[in-house]
Amino acid sequence: MPFDFKPRLSGENSIIASLATVGLVVGTYQATVGPVSDVHATEPNEINLSASVRKAGWMSLVFVSGLTLLAKDPNIMILGGATIILQELAYRHALMTHPGTGQIAVTPAAYMPQGSPGVPGVMAAAG
Repeated sequence: MPFDFKPRLSGENSIIASLATVGLVVGTYQATVGPVSDVHATEPNEINLSASVRKAGWMSLVFVSGLTLLAKDPNIMILGGATIILQELAYRHALMTHPGTGQIAVTPAAYMPQGSPGVPGVMAAAG
């Protein structure tokens, strides 16, 4: 039996469900990481905030996927996915900027693979 992806929701209800999904994604990022302004105020490439942003992204992806499959509505997937992308861009930019200069801080360690010798803090964290 093929998967039938016909929307279960009417036009107005589809918009309401999609906007509720957008609110769920934004709320997930707010609850997991905090406001973007707080992330801008921290040191660039802070390890704990990076983990929180990744966790919020995966949680949001699970929520959007689940709601899309339950409602069988592609609008939820489109708006929810776009919101995840926008939130990721905002938080990743905030993670990379230096609070004093406002410039994106790139270190040589950012270009090395994880676990490479010469990356400060990698061996200490592994041991």
